[in-house]
Amino acid sequence: MGTGITSILLHNYPYQGHWLQYLGVAVFVLNVAIFTVLSVSNILRYTLYHGLFRTVAKHNVASMFWGCMPMGFSTIVNMVCFVCVEAWGEGWAYAAFGLWWLNVILAVLVNFGMIFVLFTRQSQTPGSLAPTWLLPIVGTVVVAASGAVVAQYLAPYNPGLARSTIICSFVIWGTGVPPALMIITLWVYRAAMQGPPAPGALASVFLPLGPCGQGAFGIISMGVGVRTLAYRHATPMIPHLTEAEGALRIADAMYAGCLVTGLVLWGLALLWYTIAVALFVDQWRKDWRLLGMGKFSVGLWALTFPIGVFATSTIALAAELRSTAFRVIAAFLSAQVILHFLYVGVGTLWSFGKGTLYNAPEVAGVDVYTRREWSQRVAQDLEAGVGDETASAAAAEKSTRPK
Repeated sequence: MGTGITSILLHNYPYQGHWLQYLGVAVFVLNVAIFTVLSVSNILRYTLYHGLFRTVAKHNVASMFWGCMPMGFSTIVNMVCFVCVEAWGEGWAYAAFGLWWLNVILAVLVNFGMIFVLFTRQSQTPGSLAPTWLLPIVGTVVVAASGAVVAQYLAPYNPGLARSTIICSFVIWGTGVPPALMIITLWVYRAAMQGPPAPGALASVFLPLGPCGQGAFGIISMGVGVRTLAYRHATPMIPHLTEAEGALRIADAMYAGCLVTGLVLWGLALLWYTIAVALFVDQWRKDWRLLGMGKFSVGLWALTFPIGVFATSTIALAAELRSTAFRVIAAFLSAQVILHFLYVGVGTLWSFGKGTLYNAPEVAGVDVYTRREWSQRVAQDLEAGVGDETASAAAAEKSTRPK
């Protein structure tokens, strides 16, 4: 996620230079490599170890990070549009469309599935309520915004398909932003009653920026897409309209509504950005070693993606409003994300070298076997008569039941 949003900000930096675009492409290639390695590693992890998937799903914290996969994948889909479609045309536009739909399925499954698991399989308490609850839900917000990007690059080749993509993006946006705002409300109550997170998890206070910033970028991009389809490709959102002027008015109305909604969400993101920075600086003032390598954890990657999507929404507003103020703010936020990326990147490599990077509390005290070890253990139990004893006990219980 952090690497992907950095590549996007480098490629679309408000004060552009060719060297920044080349650097963005290089980080994009790095992001694809990292995403591929981590995806294959996770697939092997859940495939080789029996019961691990269920163990992680029931864990209050670890399961929430499944939402990071569709968010990271969305950055790749967006860069495919920005780089590959621009360079090689139609074929890559359809490739981005296919990748986007694959990501939609993944994001919706994680969002809906984790809400169900949260209600039925996990043992949550008011004290366990944390900003990480947002991660599975924000995945659909990011995918919806990615759909708006895909639609804009697909429109010159297939306006009808681009229109369908925008409609789906509106629906997907609705499955993410409203639930995220509900969870933010719960977390405000928890923070007011019990205070901010512990220093080791303090970076999570930036997570509410995600649905606000990316929600703003997504809804603005959808409005731009609607207007572009109507004006440039004669494809209105309501297809049975025969009057061209009426279709254009509806497109203008939808564009204006999306822009206003984006501004409101941007204001909410600004609030959370300010609060998060204040909380972080306040804790840093108490402990100057907070950002030292000795206290580094992978949780500090939360300093990249949430602020990054806030920057992308600011870039979108700067473009649509022709605003120098938004452009300057976007440049500042983008530079901040790039610096944060360098810091956490170095910290990650340092922790990896020391062997302190990986931590899996979800499997602590739980017997997790490889598939082979599990099958061998079952065979040993059968040979020892465990299965026969179980069957005998069941038969005895059945015989004692009244007929």
